[in-house]
Amino acid sequence: MSIALLLALQLAAGAGDWRVFCDDRQRCVALSQVPDGGDADAYPLAVLRHDGPVAAIDISIPATVTAGTRMTVAIDGRTIAELIAPGRGAGLSLPVTGTLASALRRGRVLTLADVGKRVRTRTSLTGLSAALAAIGDRAEARPATAVIEVPPADARAPRALSRKQLEKLVGKPVRGCGAVQARSYRLDAAHSLLEVVSPCRGTDALPYVVPDKGEAQLAVDLPAAGAWQPARRRYAVLVPVTPGRDCGTRRDFVWDGARFRLAEERVVAECRRATYEVTTYRATVRGG
Repeated sequence: MSIALLLALQLAAGAGDWRVFCDDRQRCVALSQVPDGGDADAYPLAVLRHDGPVAAIDISIPATVTAGTRMTVAIDGRTIAELIAPGRGAGLSLPVTGTLASALRRGRVLTLADVGKRVRTRTSLTGLSAALAAIGDRAEARPATAVIEVPPADARAPRALSRKQLEKLVGKPVRGCGAVQARSYRLDAAHSLLEVVSPCRGTDALPYVVPDKGEAQLAVDLPAAGAWQPARRRYAVLVPVTPGRDCGTRRDFVWDGARFRLAEERVVAECRRATYEVTTYRATVRGG
């Protein structure tokens, strides 16, 4: 587990119905959570951020609310603002200042309702004060990011291996299964990437680094099987929280001429109501 993710989990422990995520430069956001026993459909994602002069809370408006609909924002039933819905699922951003800030810190639930007083969304305010404190400006604690130098791209065809060589890497296929398959990509002037799939032994493609001269070696710098993305020249990995789901941690790796190095890490912080990714680490990548 990365240091950035550990920090995020530590901050989240005291934030009630808010979960706080920070990147490697200590820039943080807090995401609202569905309270215990709450209906996920009634609590769409709200985002608390502090990337400007003051903190702000971003609240989503359901796409079913048409443009021009008059809506009220209330805290514990008391109306604090009126607005016109922009439609098409666009939300609103409320600056956490003055009277609103006091009401948010004292309140229990923020609701968004239409003129018929039908509540369209709810946001639990439990732990909001702790979340606000956690995402405060931490500019003085922001370290420099790691720098990764990427070798120039090479237009030549990647090195390919024979069937016998592939079977030496992963073993002969089980009786009744198809032949071992491989996809190869050029990494740089001296190395290729080989993604090897052995039917009936799982669907993950095992990554190997293949020098133009020498033996193929399993890419041990990669934490799990993923996929090479040629256009981005990155190897993408998803480490799911639950196997078979898209929630978890996404990591992108770049080749520096000798090994794969972590270039970016994103936590899929919300999966139940909407997919929302938070960047927890980003290196500076040069060259390529």
